[in-house]
Amino acid sequence: MSAIRSWVQTKLTGGPVAAIVVLGDLLVCAALLLASIGAIGTEPTTRAEETAAWQSARKLYVGWLVIGAASFAVLRMPKALLAHMSTMLLSPIALFVLLLSPALA
Repeated sequence: MSAIRSWVQTKLTGGPVAAIVVLGDLLVCAALLLASIGAIGTEPTTRAEETAAWQSARKLYVGWLVIGAASFAVLRMPKALLAHMSTMLLSPIALFVLLLSPALA
């Protein structure tokens, strides 16, 4: 009986958790972008420092993506898993388009 109760509680909390996941993922992606270009922390002055900043941001991004996906899969939260995957995969594309849009106009 307790397994059924926990499954129902997980299903009921899927919607609000998904909204929180999307907000958190957007904040993480924005923070990683700002850290990689030097707006947060130290600004890279050489090409090697710039490469190191981008590589560390990439490692953090992939780690956040994998750990979040594994966590929501283990917790059986499909709405949160779908929200996490779509936000983490689409937000860098959206940020890239936003950065290029003034250059195209």
